[in-house]
Amino acid sequence: MNILITGGTGFVGRHIVDQLINEHDLAVLQREGRDASLPDGVRIIPGDVTDAGSLEGKLAGFDAVIHLVAVIEEHGDATFDRVIRQGTENILAAAQRAGVPRFIHMSALGAQDNPAYPYHQAKWRAEQAVRSSAFDWTIFRPSVIFGKGDGFITVLAGVVRQFPITPIAGSGAAKFQPVQVDDVAGCFVRAVNDPETTSGQVYELGGARQYSYEEMIDIIARHERVKRPKVHIPLPLMKAVVTLSAPLPKAIRPPVTAEELKMLSLDNSTDHSATGDLLGRTPVALEDGIDYL
Repeated sequence: MNILITGGTGFVGRHIVDQLINEHDLAVLQREGRDASLPDGVRIIPGDVTDAGSLEGKLAGFDAVIHLVAVIEEHGDATFDRVIRQGTENILAAAQRAGVPRFIHMSALGAQDNPAYPYHQAKWRAEQAVRSSAFDWTIFRPSVIFGKGDGFITVLAGVVRQFPITPIAGSGAAKFQPVQVDDVAGCFVRAVNDPETTSGQVYELGGARQYSYEEMIDIIARHERVKRPKVHIPLPLMKAVVTLSAPLPKAIRPPVTAEELKMLSLDNSTDHSATGDLLGRTPVALEDGIDYL
């Protein structure tokens, strides 16, 4: 197949590229020049999902689009709505004009139509655009994704190593089901290679186990051989610190965004994970997959 990947140089995208490169012809949509992390043989298609005009005439001849582009923190006009919702609608429209038959979409566990959570609302609205389209589509909703280069477990490990105490956001009871990045990529590969059984499906992707936020901290601390006192900090206090420190350089700001902080009050797990069924094996558990730290 001839496949276009948006977000192909991102954390998940690079792993999907690596798993598909020997089976299919790949191209990556990219705003600027070639990324050195891309293997030879991957074509670059210049374009930006937030700029509909830049997509015109770029998708002809593709058999499928894998759409991964998103942001977890807003900067200037790169808002959740513009990048996630509008970006998805733009690439859908361009793919439809080009006659692309297949669309595989990355959403997020917890996607919901709730303005109190703008990231999740943008993901939900993007999902609705995909579901209401005429494409042969598949949607994935992963929990927190971990692996070398991730932006969550690695950050928590840094906090565990460097802080004199280990801060726990709120009660620490929110449930997570972290899923390993290669397992997520493997699910996308299944959707590419097996469209007959995966089309029209929304799959929730979780790892082998569910953990509370505090349990994840404990697993990381044991792996890092760090023993520090844990201190529960009320979420309103943490929110105030994050808000007040927003203008400061990133290096001295708290290692969490305001939106991520809000997400810590939500469960991010599922009793209907499809990861194992799609891979044909048990997914990697957090404690078994963090040697990259």
